[in-house]
This record gives sequence, C-alpha cells and structure tokens, in this order.
Amino acid sequence: MRSAARLAALAVVAIAALAGCVRLTSDTAVHADDTFSQEAIIATTPQAREQLASFADFDLANLKGAITSSAEYLKLAAAYPDQIGVEDYSEGDLTGVKITATNLPLDAFEGVFAQFTARLPFTAEATLIHTEDTYVVSIPTGRLGELLGKAGVSAGQLELLGSSVDVELRFSFPGLVTSATAGDIDGNSVTIDLADLASGDDITIVAGAAPQTNWKPWLMWGGIGLAALVIVGGATALVVQDVRRHRTSALPPPDARAGQAATGPGVLPTNAPPQVTEGDNPS
Repeated sequence: MRSAARLAALAVVAIAALAGCVRLTSDTAVHADDTFSQEAIIATTPQAREQLASFADFDLANLKGAITSSAEYLKLAAAYPDQIGVEDYSEGDLTGVKITATNLPLDAFEGVFAQFTARLPFTAEATLIHTEDTYVVSIPTGRLGELLGKAGVSAGQLELLGSSVDVELRFSFPGLVTSATAGDIDGNSVTIDLADLASGDDITIVAGAAPQTNWKPWLMWGGIGLAALVIVGGATALVVQDVRRHRTSALPPPDARAGQAATGPGVLPTNAPPQVTEGDNPS
C-alpha cells in the first residue's frame, strides 16, 4: 500500500490537471450561543474520478457510503440524529455529496470538519473554541504545503490550479473578524482558498463572540451619498448664480422721474404755443 504522503501528493498533481473538475467548499456559520452550522460540498466529474481512482484507497464514486460508514460520522449521527446528514449532490457534470450540520455544539466541530477533510490532503483536524469574548478557529495547513513541495508543484502551477479548481472554506461569526493569518476578511466573515491552504503556515482566525454590525459598507455608501449631495449642491448653486448673472442688465437704472413732464432750461413746457420765427409763413 502506498504511503499516505505519496498518495496525497499524487492526488494533488492529478487534481492540478483537472481544471474545473473538482469542487471542495465549506461554509461554516458560528452562532452566538456556542453552536455552529456547516454545509460542505465534495464533488468531482467522471473524468476526475477516473484519473484519481488509482491514487485513492476508497471508492470516489461511493463517497457518501465512505463518509456515512466512518466511525466519526456514526458517532455524531447517534448523538445528533436530526442535526447532521449526508446527501447526494450534483451540478452539471459534478457529482458527489453535500454534508450538512445544523446547530451543533462547538465540541462537535472537529468531528464534522474532519468529515470534510478526512479524505483530502488539505488540512489536519481544525479546532473551534470560545475563549473570553472571541471565537478562535485554528487550521493546520503544513501537510498540504509539504506534499506540494514533494510533488514538485511550483507557485505558478499552484496559482493556475487555484483559479481553476473550486476550493474554498468560509467562516462567519456573530462579531467582526478581528484578525486572520490568511484569507480575505469581509466584516463578520473570512474566506480561505487553495493558495492559503498550501502556504504551509497554520491559519488562525479570531472573531468577536458578541453580535456586531459591520458598519464599513454603510459608512462607505454614506460617504458616497454625501459626496454626491455636495456635488449636486455645488452644481445647483452655480446654475442659480449663472441665471442671476444673465438676468442683470448693464444699462443704468431708469430715471425716477420717468413719465413726468421734463422741465428746465431750454425745455419748452408742454402747454407753450408754437413759436414763430422771422421768415416763417404760418398757414
């Protein structure tokens, strides 16, 4: 029987050649009452299963049976019969399983997460604990980085692999994520991809245990709205000023005596008789 390291390394190399043929995703929501829910998908295409069959010590076509017959799953199913399940999954050419856990206590996390990673060369068992006012997730990743190195997978190949294979672990929390040694933080959640898992550095995520609102998007849109108001207000003021400027006449103001009879030296009164000068021949 091949060693586990060789088996995993060969599997990674095979996956690298199967762009778009593998989906390994997990979405874990941690709740404020010290419970968590998780939905994980493990799916491959017939081509991927055929190429990986010689490397695996289990039947990829019967992944559901392999998981539901494991000692870890049987133990969890017995303790939480209505809160954990495995069902068939399919989307296009991808077929596999969807593992669902609902409102399980934190001490069951390792068992559930192990179901997602037990057959995969990505991580060792992860942990999720509540300490003081934070939740802390720890994911050992050195295993995958070491195997990739032994398999001769370069950084460029890994980048290509990460963009073509759907591998993603997402964690969300009641409070804001305060720190994460890897992944993309977005308020109350953090997303880890294949490159993060292959970095060789263990991943630690710290988030608030008490419910918190991510005000960043609100502040961002509020700032955009304020800037828009300033721009619109400024443009309106310019238009008003321009209208007032065009309405202003450059001519002097009208004489206040306009409409009254003009008087003064050299101005005949309006009731004066016509003047006759010498040589005129009045008719």
